[in-house]
Amino acid sequence: MSTLGEELISNERVALTELVKNAYDADASLVLIRFSPPLEEGAGSIEVWDDGHGMSPDTVRGTWMEIATSHRHRHPRSESGGRRVLGAKGIGRFAAARLAHVTAITTRRVGEPEVTLRIDWGNFTEGDAYLDEVPISWSTAAPSVFREDGEAEQHFSEIAREFTAASTDARSDHGTVVRLEGLRMEWGQEAVESLKRSLSRLLPPPPPAELSVPDQPEFAIYVDIPDGPLRHLVGFVAASEALAHPRYRLIGSVDTAGNAHLAVYADGDEPVEVVEENLRKDSDRPSCGPLKLDFRVWDLEKSALQPLFHLDTGARNLTEVRKLIKDNSGVTLYRDGFRVQPFGEPGFDWLGFDQRRVNNPTMRLSNNQVAGFVYISADDNPGLQDRSHREGLIDSPEYEELKTVILQAITRLEIQRYKLRRPEPIVQPGAGLLTGPPGGRGHGVFQSFSLEPLRQVATERYPNDVVLGRAIEEVTETINEGVRKVQEIIAQFSRLATLGTLVDVVLHDGRTALARMAFDLRQLGKITKKVEELDAELSAALVDLRTDFTAQERAIDRLFTRIEPLSGRQRGRPRELSLQQSISEAVSVLESEIARHRVDVTVGGEDVTVTAEPGDIRTLVLNLVSNAVYWLSTTPDGTERAILIETERTREGGADVVDITVSDSGPGVREEIRELIFDTYFSDKPDGIGLGLSIAGSVVKDFYDGDLWLVSPGPLAGASFRARLRRRVG
Repeated sequence: MSTLGEELISNERVALTELVKNAYDADASLVLIRFSPPLEEGAGSIEVWDDGHGMSPDTVRGTWMEIATSHRHRHPRSESGGRRVLGAKGIGRFAAARLAHVTAITTRRVGEPEVTLRIDWGNFTEGDAYLDEVPISWSTAAPSVFREDGEAEQHFSEIAREFTAASTDARSDHGTVVRLEGLRMEWGQEAVESLKRSLSRLLPPPPPAELSVPDQPEFAIYVDIPDGPLRHLVGFVAASEALAHPRYRLIGSVDTAGNAHLAVYADGDEPVEVVEENLRKDSDRPSCGPLKLDFRVWDLEKSALQPLFHLDTGARNLTEVRKLIKDNSGVTLYRDGFRVQPFGEPGFDWLGFDQRRVNNPTMRLSNNQVAGFVYISADDNPGLQDRSHREGLIDSPEYEELKTVILQAITRLEIQRYKLRRPEPIVQPGAGLLTGPPGGRGHGVFQSFSLEPLRQVATERYPNDVVLGRAIEEVTETINEGVRKVQEIIAQFSRLATLGTLVDVVLHDGRTALARMAFDLRQLGKITKKVEELDAELSAALVDLRTDFTAQERAIDRLFTRIEPLSGRQRGRPRELSLQQSISEAVSVLESEIARHRVDVTVGGEDVTVTAEPGDIRTLVLNLVSNAVYWLSTTPDGTERAILIETERTREGGADVVDITVSDSGPGVREEIRELIFDTYFSDKPDGIGLGLSIAGSVVKDFYDGDLWLVSPGPLAGASFRARLRRRVG
């Protein structure tokens, strides 16, 4: 019983939620949670009242007191037929053991006697008694609590004026109250506030009309606390007003096949983008089923939060506005209109937003600036099953597909947010880096300069000029934002420098181990030949083993070759080499990935001899080809998946240049992001870091005085990138 009760439930909030879910399944329209002091460990009590249909003596004895019955499987709808029941395993009632030492239940069904049940959970942990030997006090009697002028009517009438469903004609002759006596923890302000926040997410806020989410059954939760220091927390549980005012929003639906219809909003009521495409990128994985999405996103900088401060959110300053957003952040999953625990808790980052942001702070969202609402159903999403402890979903292919589809969708919002926040690109003379010959566009984060000297002069000479002071403040805020971005980028490159050192160590120690492994495999080959004369079967087994180990050794060696461009070592001396041979060697590093996605790679054109560092060619080709392979993998099975790499010596301004063109037959680069793809940290992949094209372009520019640009149209129907080398091409 301890395993099914207090040990299975992770915290008291979840335990109370289980009791509220029971009330919901009983068709209650109102739940009252009453705290009775002293709210200290071992003292006080909590009462959970509901106006549901209650239980008869037969239901208490035959269903409630039986563990894990199939009642919910036989009756997946509530008695009224209007609600998809939330309970399924028949053990949620034991969550009460997590909250208090004693549980006293009073319940009544219309036309039935009142049932009283009292359980001391300590009786289940003492001695070696079987369940049917543990004493349970229960009785039936004439109604006293759930009757006209009874205790239930008194409690409900006090709050009926605030709640439409509990109007004067509401019946008080049925329902259930669960009294939890001898609390297992102290309930202070922080605990009650956390409970209210958690309960506020049980039901989603009003969804946008375009989602066509079924109407939510009338259901409300009221928290009551007697006079004292916590009295200000009394009231109905409701979603924060801040949720109604996001800066960015993503609304839409995805069907079972992955076909999405999404609208992205940014600073306005009209969508800045409408997405009509398939978000399923792995057809081998089973579908998660249809879902609907409503994501609300904020920027947390002072300038972005200023408009929210003037709205009726209950916040007294910008710090409290920011806290309101963070307290209501997280992505909540609703099944049949009711929240699945613990989705939506601020600390439960089930989509990995924070890790994505660490990898790409410029573009990605963090979990504390997103309030997301995902709608599914038990009937249409059967592959999404709850864990036994009722927190989270079972790790299944359907669950992985759900996360993948959502991240594909949120990436479209991140792109629009990036475009809105991106500084106006500036031309960097002589930089000619990425977007195409002859010039390039920079990121723009170094456009801001300190205005502190100007502020000091203005304050001294024009102390009463409010307009000038406000203008300087606004520009200073822009500077601070620029500094923040610079710090993020420097921190990212610092991590990359550390990564380079780490890769050096891995390559050195790993290749030493590989050399030893190769020696041991040669020795194994010699032993195998000797064993063959004595035991042919054993020899055959050793041959298979050696073959397998040899394949694994080669796979590790290819992996080391692939990560070598990330090394912090000094570049080698350039030497004459066949460009096509170097390209083929680089492509071979991706051999397994190319084969897995059934991609046909062709290297053609004129075989050119250049003077280059082989690692430079490998870095360039690996980044371009790996990008092409990824986007080809997103195309439907059966479509052509081809990559064409062509080399050519040509003339530019009277001088020889060498072009390397990498084309694919994939979906291509969308028109609206063509100006963004060369920005450092910009990526259209859900988990992309946005460094591949930047690194490739830097190699071409820094070492070969060249350029990397997008070719349109290209040799194949998808994306085509051309790298032009101007130096060392003789």
